[in-house]
Amino acid sequence: MPTPKVEKQEPNLKLPADTPKFSEKERKAAVKTLTDTMRAMAWSVYRWPIGRRICEYNTKIHLPRTYLSTHGEDVRPVHQGVDINQLVHRHYMDTFDAEKHPGWINYVHTDDVASRRHEYIGPDPRVAGYFFDGYGEIHVRWWDAFLKEQWMNKDKWSLDATMGATGKWVVKED
Repeated sequence: MPTPKVEKQEPNLKLPADTPKFSEKERKAAVKTLTDTMRAMAWSVYRWPIGRRICEYNTKIHLPRTYLSTHGEDVRPVHQGVDINQLVHRHYMDTFDAEKHPGWINYVHTDDVASRRHEYIGPDPRVAGYFFDGYGEIHVRWWDAFLKEQWMNKDKWSLDATMGATGKWVVKED
């Protein structure tokens, strides 16, 4: 049987010549539009989520105990097929024993009657989305409509944009 002829080929990674160029002003406008859209689509954690976000693999989710995680975070397992939105909603609707945690700020009311976990992460906490870190673990991107602040874990978050393969602006993840 004859040996097949093998030809060595160099990889061709040329970008199309018609790749659109964009200015910094256009990129900043796209970032503002994407951020505004994310804020508008954010759902209040104390209301049942309308949308579904199904987890595709087993991982963990980081859920802050207080605003900017000043008193740490709870790390919960998330199994494949679980709706992440429902998990977050149920976690923050659990009752909370405020007497065991003196000094924690309840943003909703001061009498600590039937306190819920969401009352300690801001006056109007909304889930704007999720960030998947390098280990595949989930972090919640929060938007507080009353405070007008967006935060995740101990830091404030912001978006960056890049031109996608289709020529449309997309969120650039770190």
